[in-house]
Amino acid sequence: MQVQPLSEHVGAQVTGLDTTSPLSQGEVAELADLFHRHLALVIRSPVLTPHQYVAFIRQLGEPDPSDTSRYHEPIDVDGFKGLRLVSNIEEGGKTIGQFGADEMGWHQDRWTDAAPPPATALHGVEVTRTGGRTGIASLAAAYDALPPDLLARIEGRHIHFPLQVNDFEGTLDEADVEDESLFRTVPLVQRHAVTGAKFLFLGARRILSYIDTAPRITGLDKAQSADLLDAIYDHVARPEFAYLHQWQAGDILVWDNRACAHRREAFDPAERRLLYGTPIVRSDVLWNGQAALAA
Repeated sequence: MQVQPLSEHVGAQVTGLDTTSPLSQGEVAELADLFHRHLALVIRSPVLTPHQYVAFIRQLGEPDPSDTSRYHEPIDVDGFKGLRLVSNIEEGGKTIGQFGADEMGWHQDRWTDAAPPPATALHGVEVTRTGGRTGIASLAAAYDALPPDLLARIEGRHIHFPLQVNDFEGTLDEADVEDESLFRTVPLVQRHAVTGAKFLFLGARRILSYIDTAPRITGLDKAQSADLLDAIYDHVARPEFAYLHQWQAGDILVWDNRACAHRREAFDPAERRLLYGTPIVRSDVLWNGQAALAA
């Protein structure tokens, strides 16, 4: 196994690993260590079948088994129907996946879950020649570099995520952000359960034009929250905190979904793109049996 860091704060490339065969205990332990040191790993691999990919991921943790049929026809991997198809491909006038070709803004996956997935993985099956790059930003490095005035505005606050993704009518403007039937509330600054590093938990704001969230910050009205979130997102988006991944067919990209945010560049919808996606919902390997979230 050879390892090459990809940026100052996040990302390492791993080569020389046979992703089609079971990993040794030593290889799994080394991947876990690299995961915590670099927060995101690019594992160079041939293109895997759904069965091979799910078998590889299961060596790191348990992928979310939730049936994907509400988004696309699920692929049955020996009874596992949780493989996400991230794709713009249409066959017979019907899309075979989800999320199209548009730009996707910075976000964390499943941010309104009581326990968001500690990791997310993607596998490049069909990739574009241009565009479609995936950005991973370290929310720990971004926290460490907060200017004092912005840090003072953030410390001790909570962020309230509406459970209703879109609020086109503005019905949540005057809602009680402490209402657990409407909002999930978590600390804006959290501590990594394994490394102890503090990081920002931002969830998501605007992901796609048709997925627009409106999180609120404790003690602030909607306009004040928007102003503070603008400042935070402007800071997080600084290029020195991120790695921008240009896909090659076969790549497996796995990252810490809680201590990182990710985004996607738009790409030409005439180009085909297909990634297999798997939120990793439990992992004794990556989290040493510890809770993946500590306030």
